[in-house]
Amino acid sequence: MNITEVRRNDRLVVAPVGRLDSGTAPLLDRHLSAVIQRGDTRLVLDLTGVDYISSTGLSVFLSAAKKIKPVPGGSLALAGLNSRIRLVFEMSGFLRLFPVFASVDEAVA
Repeated sequence: MNITEVRRNDRLVVAPVGRLDSGTAPLLDRHLSAVIQRGDTRLVLDLTGVDYISSTGLSVFLSAAKKIKPVPGGSLALAGLNSRIRLVFEMSGFLRLFPVFASVDEAVA
């Protein structure tokens, strides 16, 4: 899994690429934890490049949200979910937990 970051307006866009499963979820979890720890708490996760997500992958988003929630002004939004990834979020009930946008442009607007 590759993970890139780019700053857009007052948000940090984090873009993982590849499969998000039990083998790669710890990498994304460590990356997001480091981002949050350094003070970047207005995040957009660009999931355009994610082609598979497991329950272990979903737990990474929940963990990051829990770390951001108590921070004043902190937010975590999702963008660019393809139909398969969106279905996983929907079936797990996670769509109710996060603001979801069709694109990064919409998320940072």
